[in-house]
Amino acid sequence: MKHYEEKLKLRLMLYRLGVIVLLVLMILIGEMSHRGILLDSRTMTQSARNVSSLIIFGGILLFLVLHHRTSRLLRDRTEQNRQKIRENDERRKYIHDRSNTLTLEVLFVAGILAVLVLFYVNMAAFQTAYYLLLFGMLVKGITYLIYRSRIG
Repeated sequence: MKHYEEKLKLRLMLYRLGVIVLLVLMILIGEMSHRGILLDSRTMTQSARNVSSLIIFGGILLFLVLHHRTSRLLRDRTEQNRQKIRENDERRKYIHDRSNTLTLEVLFVAGILAVLVLFYVNMAAFQTAYYLLLFGMLVKGITYLIYRSRIG
């Protein structure tokens, strides 16, 4: 049980770090846009502005929700046990491994970062990265559903 608690504490630290990184990124983007280093928001498409806001604010919200859930798990031993069993379920692990390799996860994060950065640099590059990211998410979802239906 101690090992799982340490794992939860590490997750809490990573969630806090994620919020800090997104807040710093938001400040840097604002400053760099104001100084003319990045694209002015008036030259960006509405979808580009929406996606950028979704990534930053959605990411902050996601990290805060995950942090809240994990900190609740640390206080409730019964729920912590249930969650540990869920995470160690071999069927779930098998489905995850088949549908989502580490490479895909890294590319997904890189795609999100590329979309966020390109949004402020070049609209054509942003659109390309955005649609590639959507395509990757679609492929991931389809492979997950296929393996889940085959395995049960």
